[in-house]
Amino acid sequence: MNVTEPGLDELIDRDQRAIACPYPIFAELRDTSPVHYSDKLGAWVCTGYDDIKAVLHDTERFSSLMPTGPSRLPDILADAMAKLSSDPSMAEIFDKTMDNRGQAAVLLNADPPDHRRQRLAVNTAFRPARLRGMEPLIESVASRMLDGVIAADRFEVVGDFAVGLPMTIIAKALGVDDDDLAQFKRWSDDLVMPVGNHDPSVEQVRSYLISNVEFTEFFTAMLKQRRAEPRDDIISDVAGAAVDGVELSTAEQLSMLQQFLVAGNETTTKLLTNIVHHLATDDGLEQLLRDDPARIDLCVEEALRFEAPVGGLFRRAKVDVALGTQTISEGDHVWLLFAAANRDAAQFPNPDAFEACRSNAREHLAFGHGEHFCIGAQLARSEARIAVEQILARMTNLRLIDNHPPFEYEDTFVLRGLTALHVEFDRI
Repeated sequence: MNVTEPGLDELIDRDQRAIACPYPIFAELRDTSPVHYSDKLGAWVCTGYDDIKAVLHDTERFSSLMPTGPSRLPDILADAMAKLSSDPSMAEIFDKTMDNRGQAAVLLNADPPDHRRQRLAVNTAFRPARLRGMEPLIESVASRMLDGVIAADRFEVVGDFAVGLPMTIIAKALGVDDDDLAQFKRWSDDLVMPVGNHDPSVEQVRSYLISNVEFTEFFTAMLKQRRAEPRDDIISDVAGAAVDGVELSTAEQLSMLQQFLVAGNETTTKLLTNIVHHLATDDGLEQLLRDDPARIDLCVEEALRFEAPVGGLFRRAKVDVALGTQTISEGDHVWLLFAAANRDAAQFPNPDAFEACRSNAREHLAFGHGEHFCIGAQLARSEARIAVEQILARMTNLRLIDNHPPFEYEDTFVLRGLTALHVEFDRI
């Protein structure tokens, strides 16, 4: 790699050049040091498909309790809170934060046997029949959102469509009102802030603390209401979830709802934006999908492979473990780079090309693999497929607007998403 090109340290420092195109960095690591220790990150970085898949399945020797990796976040939060302590408006937030500090390890950041118990308790919330039953709602919401942009012959994909569709759907699935969508989006943005950002500003910490308190108060009240008057929604499922007669704790319920809210919109927003970007820039893709709509599902899988919305999560070694040619010591963290695995030529020939009909695209690791496979994967896939169907039914000749500013990506080295995408089209 040329010394002028960004490398792993620049990616961890959230240099926009590295965030915009991390794949040469991953390829260099995979070719020269597939299990590589990063002093900057304080963790091992794993880039090979087979190694990553093996670790994902090895819950006996690798823990998921810190999926966003080692960081100074607790110290940074303490420093920021000390600086904010002179602000009288934060006094109540600090008190409530301390009252709510018993956040539970749940699903994404839980190990067996807790993870298995939690998964069994809430599997009904994401049962296939319910998700299939949501497809008419997804179609209606997607159509309504496109109604709002169709007359202009152009739209900003992120703000006009890709945020609103999954946020509306997860809100409906949870069982909360549309009136709260803007608040939910603010909470989601604030709560995801520490993911891939290991040196947040004081103001980011302020927003994080406020949103965490507001989220806890809102959903504590919703859980209480649903226990008294259950409905056919995810909040009711979580409120009444039990395995062998043992209910989830309140901390588990709140942590679970937080994961559903954040993961249910953030990652799908990035997926939808990436797909529209390909429709606007890949010659022949739009016509290919029009000629054979059955290929849309495979195109969605290729989009997940090509640009995984979650670039990778961490595991922590419970014992000394051999990985590749390296020994991971007990207590060491390993960053499992799904985005690198998805570009491993040993698994995906010609990996840097977007091939909408790639036969094994579904073998990607964008949703993880094994016990911690994303519980909302089917919902995300349905939203993406229906969004493409709706766009192709209403628009043709999608293209980037000529005066589009340079692409900017979100300020995180873990998540991957454009902050804006300006596209124009011809109406059908």
